Amino acid sequence: MKTIDLCCGIGGIRRGFELAGDFENVLSAEKDEYACRTYQHLFGDDPRHDVTDESFKELVTRTEYDVLLAGFPCQAFSKVGLRKGFRDVTKGTIFFDIAEIIDRTMPKVVFLENVENLVSHDKGQTFKIIINTLENELNYHVIGVERDEKGELKYDKKSFIRNTKNFGLPQNRPRVYMVAFSRDYFGKHLDVLPKETPTEGRKEIFHSVLDILGTEVSERFFLSSGLLETLEKHRARQKSNGNGFGYRIVNDPSVARPLAHTILATGGSGKERNLIYDPVNGRDIAGTDVSGKKTPINEKCIRTMTPEEWGRLQGFIGYAFLDGNGKETFSFPEKMSNQQKFKQFGNSVSIPLIEEMALFIKDCVTRMEAKFSKEERERYKIPGALLKVQNDIRKLLKNEKPKTVEKCCRLVSEIGLSNGFRAEDIGAALGQSNVTAYNYLHRLERAKCVEFDSNGYKLRAEKKKFSAEM
Repeated sequence: MKTIDLCCGIGGIRRGFELAGDFENVLSAEKDEYACRTYQHLFGDDPRHDVTDESFKELVTRTEYDVLLAGFPCQAFSKVGLRKGFRDVTKGTIFFDIAEIIDRTMPKVVFLENVENLVSHDKGQTFKIIINTLENELNYHVIGVERDEKGELKYDKKSFIRNTKNFGLPQNRPRVYMVAFSRDYFGKHLDVLPKETPTEGRKEIFHSVLDILGTEVSERFFLSSGLLETLEKHRARQKSNGNGFGYRIVNDPSVARPLAHTILATGGSGKERNLIYDPVNGRDIAGTDVSGKKTPINEKCIRTMTPEEWGRLQGFIGYAFLDGNGKETFSFPEKMSNQQKFKQFGNSVSIPLIEEMALFIKDCVTRMEAKFSKEERERYKIPGALLKVQNDIRKLLKNEKPKTVEKCCRLVSEIGLSNGFRAEDIGAALGQSNVTAYNYLHRLERAKCVEFDSNGYKLRAEKKKFSAEM
């Protein structure tokens, strides 16, 4: 199945689907320049596209694909962000741009990922709008959503949350994952699908934090004595106020399975809540002065994790990019700063979890395809954007004779979405006069599926805008 990778970051979702097998990525989109550099370095594809641009939406319309992947920006919904949600016009509304792309191109499957707080943001209203958009506006069945006797949507918000710690990696990272299948393609066969997505992984990559730690660590990752003292005072104040906030040392060997806390794109709290006691590397450098630190290295051998350790916590290093001989092939582009490395890993996904979701999708599609009739198999071969145009024709020309409507549908299949055409081309395709060709052109105009520019006519699906007010 062909995928497009929107808001792709450094490609964690794409890589998870590739590992599941039978998925091939054909188009990507990312705005962050440093993430783009890493993505291009890893996959050889240039993802520099903006999902909000009309030109990109047109490009997607001309691209044949089956599965839309999107880890759309989470800052607007995150507990550590400003939580503006859909009121954040720079990041919070990107979901609606993705909804436009889904509406125009009708992928067979949609996979979305976001922060845990998405389900509770604005007292659940944000998530309700997203579910309603997918189910009622776009005609998708979202795994975990059912309808009551009145046709109202019902779901358990917690059923969309999955945690990295249950998928073979030692990180407590709850995130929202949404899987949706097109009713236009799968119809009645959606009844055979499970009621929930996988809750745990099939294999263990790293058991605990102890398994992801490096053996040789640079002095730059050890905290200065001044910073450690500041963190200790902050934690003491929080404790006296009855709060559990503050730094954490996560490699306690007395714990059966020590886990890391969620690593974050913002770095700061993600680092401070994932400190490491490392006497092997820290004992000999304790109390020494290091360039860039205002005070000497702390005497307690406390350090932050390294970017490589964060890479293991997400499954990038030590798993997803191992070659056939078990050799590590993951790397960043040259001169990528550690700050950027932390940000990119913190902003990404846990690849083994994504892989399980991809395997789930593949299994669901296989089960439904096995029950297809001959007519359904033929329909399944039609690219989503083209099927969308045909659906619009059938809906808006419903008062025409059925044979005329089907001739219009066959006509758009023959013309295709990528090619400009003129009335004479319609006549040639139909083997009819120009008068008849213009009659069919007018029908396509009534169905709102053609537009005209200096190069002639082009087919397109009716453009629809989505918003929180829908």
